[in-house]
Amino acid sequence: MRYSFGLLKPDCLERNLVEEAFKLIQMRGLDIIYSRQIRLNKKDVEFLYDRCRQNSFFESLVDFMTSGNVIIYLVKSSNINDDAIRILNSVVGFTDPSGAKPNTLRSLGENVCRNIAHSTTNEETFWSEVKYFISN
Repeated sequence: MRYSFGLLKPDCLERNLVEEAFKLIQMRGLDIIYSRQIRLNKKDVEFLYDRCRQNSFFESLVDFMTSGNVIIYLVKSSNINDDAIRILNSVVGFTDPSGAKPNTLRSLGENVCRNIAHSTTNEETFWSEVKYFISN
């Protein structure tokens, strides 16, 4: 899969880390082919993080994700044989910033919720997220 979907969270924008985040993505051979700044509502967050709905932190995640603007974006791998989903996930890094490798987006995060970025997990999720956030 040559394409992937990502989102920079409100803390990324608040902390002026967008340029740094996009540079890290591009350094890994991904071209940002689309980006748009939007404001999520509760329905958007519920769609994006449905798998977390039963967790105790879900309401605080909704509050955080709706607290400011986010940037949604699409990337395309420079090499036709590269898997953009895998590459973007490796650039985004481990969910908990305390365990994230250096030079990943989440290494810049503060905690599991305020970890500056989201990336699609697989091809099925990619198509679902693109349809929801971009096609509509």
